[in-house]
Amino acid sequence: MYPLLIVILALLVVALYPVIRDFFRQRRSTLPAYVEGLKLLLDGKKKEAAIKLKQAVDEDTNNIDAYIRLGDILLEEGDIARALRIHESLALRRNLKPAEERQIYQTLVRDYLKTDRKVKAIPLLEELIRLDRNDIDSREKLLELYIENASWDKCEQLARNIGREDPKRIGQIYASLGYAYGKIDPRKGQHWLEEALKLNPKSILARTLLGDLLLAQNEIENAVKVWKEVLNIAPEKNHIIRERLEQALYELGRYEEATQIYRQLLQRVPEDVGLAIALSEIYAKKEDTKAAIALLEKRNSEANANVALAKLLLQEGQVHRAQTLLEDALRKMKLKTHPCRKCNTTILTTELRCPYCRSWQED
Repeated sequence: MYPLLIVILALLVVALYPVIRDFFRQRRSTLPAYVEGLKLLLDGKKKEAAIKLKQAVDEDTNNIDAYIRLGDILLEEGDIARALRIHESLALRRNLKPAEERQIYQTLVRDYLKTDRKVKAIPLLEELIRLDRNDIDSREKLLELYIENASWDKCEQLARNIGREDPKRIGQIYASLGYAYGKIDPRKGQHWLEEALKLNPKSILARTLLGDLLLAQNEIENAVKVWKEVLNIAPEKNHIIRERLEQALYELGRYEEATQIYRQLLQRVPEDVGLAIALSEIYAKKEDTKAAIALLEKRNSEANANVALAKLLLQEGQVHRAQTLLEDALRKMKLKTHPCRKCNTTILTTELRCPYCRSWQED
């Protein structure tokens, strides 16, 4: 009996040896190529990384991540057709794990948005939110596409079915919808902006856009009221609504009120040079040049303040002093910028929305 078992085991070992040998060969060859490819990517050596990732997928066709990264490199290099072919072929595979399926769909969405194939991104985003109700990123992207296509019923349905796990983020989505919807249906737009404020009562974004919408409907008084709320909540953000507020008060015949508002604000944010310049300009318009100059002289360490001060001094005939200030300002002056909260691209501080990734900069 035992000799027979030994013979059977020996035959099994002989039969299975090629399979076991190939498995370990594959592990030895695939993992180092894949890992080395990732390391080369981190080092910024994309061409070398592509070679290693190609080697990895040749030896292990189930390495989904390697395929995705290889396609990403090709897309960045401008080989759009090959990149899309690689990524789209992954979506046709059967027996994918749920996590792999989501990763592939997310990759394709990114590809389609980057290459302006937005129509193809919509069904993938719809599938992504079906697979995961808490996928806020996909919902936000899908909402943007629905807005572009003026699919307002779908927009509202999508917005109503978003959870409440992240009130600030959802409020931002509602504000985005209200801003777009308000251009064609002010009542609906106002509804979603007010819903945004219910979720995030301190939202600067929603209040600013609500004021814009009210102004567009000639509800100037209500717009001013909403913008004043912005100043009360976040006085340091006054640069966002200063021009809006001044124009509205001018139309109401209450331009002098801006002077009082700015004086009070400067007590709360005395370091705000932009606010000081705005107040000095109001003084100058009222022909109170002395008050305007005195206000700016207190902030002569700032390039912007010096430029504004030089302008006033030129009007007063103080050419030499104005020239000195301008020369100093030119050395100091830098465009006020900050990194986008989402994509980290440098943008102007006055931008409410990043022009590159389209993300809102205020809560």
